[in-house]
Amino acid sequence: MSSNSFFVANFGCRSSQSEGAAVEQELLDGSATPAASAFAANLVIVNTCTVTEEADREARQLIRRIATRNPEARVIVTGCYAQRVPDELAALPGVSHVVGNSHKPILGKLALKVLESDLQPKERSGRAEVFCSDIFLESELKPEAHPGSSGRTRAVVKVQDGCNANCSFCIIPSVRGRSRSLPCSAVIEEIASLADRGYKEVVLSGIHLGTYGRDLNPKTSLQTLIEEILESVPTLQRLRLSSIEPLEVTPEIIALVAANPRMAHHFHIPLQSGSSRVLRAMRRPYQPEYYADLLHRIRSQVEDAAIGADVMVAFPGETDEEFSETFRLIEDTPLTYLHVFPYSARPGTPAADLTVQVPPHVSSFRARALRQLIARKNGAFLASMVDRDLDVLVLQSGEGLTGNFLRIDVPEELPLNEWIRLRITGIEGGKLSTSSPFSSHI
Repeated sequence: MSSNSFFVANFGCRSSQSEGAAVEQELLDGSATPAASAFAANLVIVNTCTVTEEADREARQLIRRIATRNPEARVIVTGCYAQRVPDELAALPGVSHVVGNSHKPILGKLALKVLESDLQPKERSGRAEVFCSDIFLESELKPEAHPGSSGRTRAVVKVQDGCNANCSFCIIPSVRGRSRSLPCSAVIEEIASLADRGYKEVVLSGIHLGTYGRDLNPKTSLQTLIEEILESVPTLQRLRLSSIEPLEVTPEIIALVAANPRMAHHFHIPLQSGSSRVLRAMRRPYQPEYYADLLHRIRSQVEDAAIGADVMVAFPGETDEEFSETFRLIEDTPLTYLHVFPYSARPGTPAADLTVQVPPHVSSFRARALRQLIARKNGAFLASMVDRDLDVLVLQSGEGLTGNFLRIDVPEELPLNEWIRLRITGIEGGKLSTSSPFSSHI
């Protein structure tokens, strides 16, 4: 094991992945050496999520496995879980530092300093050092100092952080703070740099991406940002949007995706529930009918778009009929994939105080039913791509990703990190396949 080797373990959303990639790049720029796994590294950064208890548990499990299998490693824990209960994580074995979201800008320099230290685990004393303060004191978003990550073809760029919504089940506003946007000029500078470094696709991410620009002076919008990027960075080959709330998927954004060949044909629009009553209890500001109509409008304008959603089952008090309303909405709309989450009570949220809980076996049944439903719908979507020519970004030897977010097995001789147009000839193992030589570079 190299004495300056590191590994970044990322959990959670695209924004978290962007932050983890930026820290990874800062370590690489500081001459640190990437390790193959958390169990072969001198330093491990565990970048946590706290959206569910399962996310918390997965982070704790990894930290304990590192302490058992790689006891010499120093472990820095960061992210949303670290912001929520830093002392809980500081007490875990092997943890040397806890860095909340409030202090993430110092994470890279701290990690390099830890790597340079020659302290051995037996010489370390006391609990982990904690860096965490009130996230609501953060009033502006600054660009990542070291965006991107070595060896990758796609970069996630965080252009917005925080959330001003008050969904009754969600802990994220309390660990991310108020909505903050990166100025458009800084976004364009970052994306231009990534394009110059060879990244072929950029994904715009945010905790509440659709509110981008509302806090800036003068105010702007996500639509305007997209237009500025497309105009100002002509070397960027593909721009993809991460999750956008239903009321923020405007007709203008749909039209942009439909009209511009550099926009990925991909929408991820959280649903959470197809029941009007449950949506009200969740404090979600739309109705199922609006959501369904939105998806049909997207399909009518972008006929090959991947359309995904987050869905929560077993919200407190959800009845069988209310779950059936969700099932029917998903069945009747052009969704192509889902992220299904059983409800998880988050301490301090209004929903955690609701007394009518859905039994775990019912929650598991409902989640399984939705996953089986979307597997059928996804299979039909994949089948509709056969005999078409699709744009494919070659991610690594033998694997590619289409513009509409479908994995594909590709010939190993195809050049890496290039967009290539391929004829889809079949489906194997839940992925598209091609047997024909590539048609052309894009």
